[in-house]
Amino acid sequence: MSLFLTGTWEHALLAMIAKEATRVSREQGGYLGRTAMQKVVYFLQVLDVPMRYRFELFHYGPFCQNILGDLEWLMADEVISDSSPNPEKYSKYTPGPACSELLAKHAATLKEYEDTVKSTVKALLPLRPDHLELIATLDYAFREMKATVGKKPPKKKVIARFREFKGEKFKEKEIAETYDRLEAAGLLS
Repeated sequence: MSLFLTGTWEHALLAMIAKEATRVSREQGGYLGRTAMQKVVYFLQVLDVPMRYRFELFHYGPFCQNILGDLEWLMADEVISDSSPNPEKYSKYTPGPACSELLAKHAATLKEYEDTVKSTVKALLPLRPDHLELIATLDYAFREMKATVGKKPPKKKVIARFREFKGEKFKEKEIAETYDRLEAAGLLS
């Protein structure tokens, strides 16, 4: 029996992201590679889409090893394809021939989160991987500090914590502007 016949909610969510990313990339550009998939799933979790994935801070920001494992299973079962011309260097995830079957199996649950998935993919897919790294790591620093102090931490302290993670990789102005955009979007509350 194929995985897609017994796939979990999270597998269906990854398939839905790949399907939506294909649509968005035609309209706006960008592609769904490893970094983008990690960051889309991370922000979906921030937006209260339920899932079992747990993120830790890694080289390119919040990262979950289980997502990569699930993508491998989904590719093996042809739910998702990697259409990258150079898969050793980067991935380009697209729906595979078995995608529709998995999506149909979880249609009711997916429908509840469809708008959130669409808006998140639309907002993140066109961004460069380094920009995705910046926004997700900044958000991660904010959430880590908020969990520690129990209230919204000051911007200055969040940026200082971000610097502990990323050093001088990003310019101060770029970090501050990104913080302001995340706050305006209601993500830092």
